[in-house]
Amino acid sequence: MGGSNQTLLSAAIFLVIAVVIISVRDITEALPGAVDGFGPDALPFACDFTRDGTGADDMDARFTLIFDDTRAGDFPHCATLTRGTALRPRSGGEVLCFAHLEGRPQDLWGDSAGGSLQIFGNGGARYAKHERAPGADAFAPTGDVAYAGSCERPK
Repeated sequence: MGGSNQTLLSAAIFLVIAVVIISVRDITEALPGAVDGFGPDALPFACDFTRDGTGADDMDARFTLIFDDTRAGDFPHCATLTRGTALRPRSGGEVLCFAHLEGRPQDLWGDSAGGSLQIFGNGGARYAKHERAPGADAFAPTGDVAYAGSCERPK
């Protein structure tokens, strides 16, 4: 190979490598990363949920979790559960404590009663809460009841 052909080949190889490097950087920047704002370092935040398969008027099937408290122990992040909606609240509530299990590609939380909460990058959420089925008596066995919802940080 002559001098000009080798220079042309070297320039072409350099150009291909530069295009690959730029493309890889653009592709990796476009991939979803860790969920921003729904890990333990981003408290407080709130999530609104509705039990799967419920009607629009069933306020008992709706609740809000407000993550705003921390404590010591295996489940250090506590959330206040308020039933109903802001416009149609229901009496009663409880405090559930969670452990943050992982943060990529979604934030995964586990509660002390065996439930699991997934918060996705777009703020959407799924919560499998360990409780008795709707309408079951006090002696019925418990199981996972699925809820869908969304989470947001305070503005």
